[in-house]
Amino acid sequence: MKVSIVTVVFNSVSVIEETILSVIYQKNASLEYIVIDGNSTDGTQNIISKYIHHNLLAELI
Repeated sequence: MKVSIVTVVFNSVSVIEETILSVIYQKNASLEYIVIDGNSTDGTQNIISKYIHHNLLAELI
């Protein structure tokens, strides 16, 4: 069974990297991670893009 985790953010540069890393370091092999960004303007999208090619970060919306 695949578990999906969705994070919805807007201008959350101070916490988004810690949030992403928390999900990435989970031991569950059947994990899909989706980040939905509300067109942030504070650098949040830059942090998210650092992890977009990680195997668990399935999609950035």
